[in-house]
Amino acid sequence: MRTLPREGRVTGADDILLERGRIGKAGGRIERVRPSNWSLKVTAAMTGVLLALFVTIHMVGNLKVYSGPESFNAYAHWLRVVGDPLLPEMGLLWIVRIVMGAALILHIWSTLLMRYRGFELRGGGSKARLHGGSFISRLMLTTGLILMVFVVFHILDLTTGQANSDFQAPTATESFAYENLINSFSNPLFASIYMVSMVALAFHLVHGLWVLATDLGVTALRTRTVWKAVAHLLALVVALVNLSIPAAVLMGVVS
Repeated sequence: MRTLPREGRVTGADDILLERGRIGKAGGRIERVRPSNWSLKVTAAMTGVLLALFVTIHMVGNLKVYSGPESFNAYAHWLRVVGDPLLPEMGLLWIVRIVMGAALILHIWSTLLMRYRGFELRGGGSKARLHGGSFISRLMLTTGLILMVFVVFHILDLTTGQANSDFQAPTATESFAYENLINSFSNPLFASIYMVSMVALAFHLVHGLWVLATDLGVTALRTRTVWKAVAHLLALVVALVNLSIPAAVLMGVVS
């Protein structure tokens, strides 16, 4: 298990209990911390897997933009009616949205709470600054905040249309997802926001998937090596595919 470097300590605390999500005086009564650090790690790991799967599937769907407006709009319309007549229009889409929204909230809550506890265990204030870890790991909070802002902007831009003055709302029979995407990415500012966010997503995915191996107890050197390679490959593919779309629009390849 990874331990947090400390420049400050909780006075009189039992180190082993602290590492296991419990705080108490050495030799005294144990006060359990709720939720435990273990449950927070599991929550962060499982929600991270769901979110990684979602962005991967979303990337595959985005590739249809290269097939032209008919194919991309048909795909967008299918997402709205899939499951019919068993489910009402947009039924499955709203189920996915609710599940992903809950996963995102739980992921943010669990990771920030673990970060806060680490801050407190190191004494708080200026003493709690982390000096170890890789460059990417030190960027996790920054990339996470960038992605939070991007999710809100992306919804307002291409889902509800408040940020896109040329947004065309879908009808019961057709979608205008292709036209909305072109209108959005034709704006250099919007394209730049999307591209910066995809770079942040790549960094976040690389470290998040790598930490997942540790949290799941993967210790075999060969397995960890393969896991790390897969994490880098997945993050790179997702980033490059998504980055290519606004770049293609700006260059006139997709129009």
